[in-house]
Amino acid sequence: MKGGGQEVGTLKTLTKISHGYYQPYFYWMYPILVAREQHLFEQDGIELEVHDIVPQGQPEGKAQWYKEAFETKSRDFYFCCAWQGIYSTSETGKGLIGAALKSSLIKTFAIYTRPDTRITSVLDLVESGTPIAVNKNADAHYVTLKNLSELVPEDRIRLSHLGGVERCFKGLMSKEVDAATLAGPYAEAAEAIGYRRVLALSRTEPTVVVFNEKLGHEALAAFVKSINRAITLINAEREKYRRRYVKEFEEVVDRYLPELKPSRSAVASRLTLPVWAEARTLQKEEFLQIHSFLLEHGLTQEGRGYSGTVDVSAAASY
Repeated sequence: MKGGGQEVGTLKTLTKISHGYYQPYFYWMYPILVAREQHLFEQDGIELEVHDIVPQGQPEGKAQWYKEAFETKSRDFYFCCAWQGIYSTSETGKGLIGAALKSSLIKTFAIYTRPDTRITSVLDLVESGTPIAVNKNADAHYVTLKNLSELVPEDRIRLSHLGGVERCFKGLMSKEVDAATLAGPYAEAAEAIGYRRVLALSRTEPTVVVFNEKLGHEALAAFVKSINRAITLINAEREKYRRRYVKEFEEVVDRYLPELKPSRSAVASRLTLPVWAEARTLQKEEFLQIHSFLLEHGLTQEGRGYSGTVDVSAAASY
């Protein structure tokens, strides 16, 4: 049975937690990468089993994808935006939101286009019917819809699901699409190669960690503790961890975006290390605001509500 690490004589048994690592999204999960490399999980009673999930990409129907991952034990948690976390748990009734994190990454979203297009404003996008590449049912989808619907009628907004952010960026570079919502290092890379920012997008909602309920409270609390210890290290040794951050993105370029290789140095020089706040409990007001938005736009169902979806003590009990 899974739970927190326990002492057996003088030996400490570790709780195994499976982590499906989607490297193109490393920037959201960077505290996990640091916690693993600095052996913080082991110190807190966790054995993190990591496997790569990117070959299959990210499907449009993420709720079922995550549900199946929990059922097959291919992963015991997932990092996602709060919209996606609430959407997936409401749709399937599976998973507990055990922690919420805010970082400067949530302020980096924007819609980009290539310099060879005639798109210079939101009106150009709408009047031309240009679809915006997003990762559907993920942060780029929700933040784009939320911001644009404040400016133009929702029925005139065109979105195109291409998969993960790296696939959206690739589609923009190859001219498969003429606009894409990007964030983090992808937004910085777009600006480094001269792409035009059409509209900066505002987001305040945190990233959340959704756990398999079978892990148990002690394991959740130990995991959150490791993440917060990693955040303390990152924020204390900025240059050291910026170099590691840049190295990880360079691996992403080599594996998934070879089109960027000629601009690798220019891109690397533009990358900034995000700042993270400690993981905390997702508050009821935050949950209700996001859930209401999803319901109003027909993007989810009622689900289990706040008390049935959020572990209110995992991020506060370490």
